Amino acid sequence: MSDTDKSQLPEKNMTTAPANVSDGQVLEANTAGSRDKLKSRHLYMIALGGCIGTAYLVGTGKTLNRGGPALTFAGFVVMCSVVWVFSTLLFEMAACIPLNGAAPDHYSARFLSKSFGFAMGWNYWYAYSILVPFEITVATMVIQYWSPPVNDAVFISIFFVVISALNYLPVGNSGEAEFAFSSLKLTLLIGMIILSFVIAAGGGPSGVLAGSKYWNNPGPANSWIVEGGTGQFVAFVGVLVSIVLPLAFAVEMVATCGGETWNPRKTIPNAAKAFAVRMSVFYVLPMLGVTLMCPSDAPGLTSGGAGAGSSPFVIGIKTAGIKVLDHIVNAVILCSAWSSGNVYMYLSSRAIYSLATSGNAPKIFARTNRWGVRYFAVTSCTVITLLAYLNVSSSSGQVFNWLVNMINMAAFFSWVLLSFAYVRFRAALEVQGADRSSLPYLSVCGKPGAYFCIFFFTILGLLNGFYVFFPSEWSVSDFLTAYIGTVLFVVLYVGHKLTVGRKDPWIIPAEEIDLVYYPDRAIESSVPTDVESVGSFSQTLKSLFGKSG
Repeated sequence: MSDTDKSQLPEKNMTTAPANVSDGQVLEANTAGSRDKLKSRHLYMIALGGCIGTAYLVGTGKTLNRGGPALTFAGFVVMCSVVWVFSTLLFEMAACIPLNGAAPDHYSARFLSKSFGFAMGWNYWYAYSILVPFEITVATMVIQYWSPPVNDAVFISIFFVVISALNYLPVGNSGEAEFAFSSLKLTLLIGMIILSFVIAAGGGPSGVLAGSKYWNNPGPANSWIVEGGTGQFVAFVGVLVSIVLPLAFAVEMVATCGGETWNPRKTIPNAAKAFAVRMSVFYVLPMLGVTLMCPSDAPGLTSGGAGAGSSPFVIGIKTAGIKVLDHIVNAVILCSAWSSGNVYMYLSSRAIYSLATSGNAPKIFARTNRWGVRYFAVTSCTVITLLAYLNVSSSSGQVFNWLVNMINMAAFFSWVLLSFAYVRFRAALEVQGADRSSLPYLSVCGKPGAYFCIFFFTILGLLNGFYVFFPSEWSVSDFLTAYIGTVLFVVLYVGHKLTVGRKDPWIIPAEEIDLVYYPDRAIESSVPTDVESVGSFSQTLKSLFGKSG
C-alpha cells in the first residue's frame, strides 16, 4: 500500500445516495446491476431472527431428551458464546470489505488462497441448497399436526413455489417477507419466555407451582450410551454437536445480507449488536424457559410425532394443560420453516453467484437482470430443492436424511476457515501498515478469539460422529454422513490446488493480500470474463473427472 493508504483502507468511486435514502446513507455503485437493496431494518430483523427455523424450534426436542435440562441449557450457553466470538471476527471483515452480493467464501479466497475459496464456495452452495428442502420437509411434517386428508406432495409443491417466487423478486421484496416472518418468530420466542416463567411461578391452568420441577424429576442431567458420570459427559458432547445445526450459518447470513444494504459499513456494525442480543435473548433464554415447562423424558420428544408434536415448546404447552395455544405455536413454527427456507435459498443463490464471479462456476450463474436478480443462480437452487419430494417415500427419505446429516461438517469448515482468514486479514493490516482503529467495526476478541474458534470448532468437528465408535451405536451410514463432508472438502481443495491453483501460493503472503474495498465492483477488484470464468471451471472438472466431449 502507498503512504497515503496507510492511515485507513481506501474506497473508490463513491457516489451520492438517491433522495429516498435516509440518514445520509451512501449508495455504492454495483456492477452486478442491482437496482434494489435491503433496508437497514431488514438487516437488523434478519440479524435477530433470520434462520431461526425448525432445527431450533423442533429439533431441540431431541437435544433436551439427550442431555436433560442442565446439559441442554449449558450447551446452548457454550455454543452461543463461541459463535458470538466468531461473529465478531466475520463482522469486522464484512464491515471493512462488504460482500456486496457474494458469499463469505470470498474471504477464504482473498485472505487464504483461491483453492480454499473454491472448496469453501462449493461447500456453502451444497449446505445452503440442502437446507431449503430440509425446511420444506419439516414444514410439511408440521402441517400433519392437523392430519389433513391431502398428500404431502401437495404441501411440498406449495412451499416450493412460494419460496422460489420470493427469490425471483428483487432482494427488497425478500427482505420485506423476512422482516414479517422474523417479527412473528421473535414474538413467539418472547411469548414463550414469558409463558415458561409464568408456568414455573404457578400461573398455569392447574395453579401448581412448577418451579424447577423438571430439573429435579427426571433430573438435571441425563446419561447417554453409557451410565454414570461418563455417560453424562458423553451426553454433553452429544448436546454440543446437536446444537450446531440450529446455529449453523446464522453469522454468515448476516454478513451476506449486510453486503446488500445501502451502507454496509454502517449497518453491519449495528447488526452485530443485534446479533449479540439474538444469541442471549432468542436462543439461550427460550431454552431455559423450555427446561422449566417441558420434561426431558416426555415421549413426544423422540416419538417422531407429527410435525411440531416433537417440539419442546408445544409439548411444554400441552404438559401445562393450556388449550388452543399449541395450535397457534404450531402455525408460527410453520411460518418459521417457510421463512428459513426463503433465507437459505437466498444464501444458496449468493453462494453460486460468488463462485461464478470468481471463476469457480460457469459464468452464467453470475448473470443478473435489471433489478439485480440472479435468476440463473436462483434456478440452480430451485432444482436442488426438488429433493424435498424424496420424503414422500420413506426409503427415499432416508437418503435425504443422510444429505442433511452432512451439513454439520460444512458449518465447522466455515467457522474454522473464516477464523483463519481473519488471522491472515489482521496479518495483512499489520504488514501493510493500515490503521485498524479506522475500521468501521472492531472485534473485541481479536486474534485470541480467532485462535480459540479454530481450536474449538476443529475439536468439535472431529467429534461430529463420535458416538458411532461405541460398539452399540456403530452404523456405517451414520459414520459416512458424519465425516464424508471432510473427504468432499479435501477432494475439492486438492483437486483445485493440483490443477487451476498449482501455481498459486499455499497461503497468500500478507503483503500481497488486497485490502482495498472497491464499492463499484461486485466482489473482486477485477471480475473475470466469460472465457476466464468458464475456462477455470472446466479445467478443474476435466482434471478431476477426465476430458469430456
